[in-house]
Amino acid sequence: MLNRFFLEKISDNFPFSFTDDQLAALEHISDFLFSGMNDQIFLLTGYAGTGKSSLIGSLVKTMAAFDQKTLLLAPTGRAAKVFSTYASHPAYTIHKKIYRQEKFGEGTVHFSLSENLHTHTLFIVDEASMIYNESADNSLFGTGRLLDDLIEYVYGAEGCRMLLIGDNAQLPPVKQ
Repeated sequence: MLNRFFLEKISDNFPFSFTDDQLAALEHISDFLFSGMNDQIFLLTGYAGTGKSSLIGSLVKTMAAFDQKTLLLAPTGRAAKVFSTYASHPAYTIHKKIYRQEKFGEGTVHFSLSENLHTHTLFIVDEASMIYNESADNSLFGTGRLLDDLIEYVYGAEGCRMLLIGDNAQLPPVKQ
């Protein structure tokens, strides 16, 4: 019942008519959000031009109307800027949000995983196909495995969930 109401509100914020695939995706997202299982990750995939960004923009607006917190992330500054424009909501790079700078002796710098202070928040990550998870020797950032660090960060706080958005046709990140 609440799912149906939520879907209607998302529809009110959507600037177009839903395609069958978009409607099915929204139903799955709604089920994910109302499932009560906080240890799952939702993966939304689709080719360029299928309306993923518009759909997420409507989701973010609807969540805000219900005082539900969302945090938008992307792997690069450019991707975050584009994501922010489509969603009409601030977006950040993953690195900026999940890492904090630490200094070691003689000016050596390392970025360790920050504590997630965002409770009961939906983390929406665009361009997920660009997120690498290969261990980088002598990485300046966390464990060197960005995806592992992101998951640890998000689920390190109470009631947080993650929705990854990706395009299977895009190239994987460098070195993969």
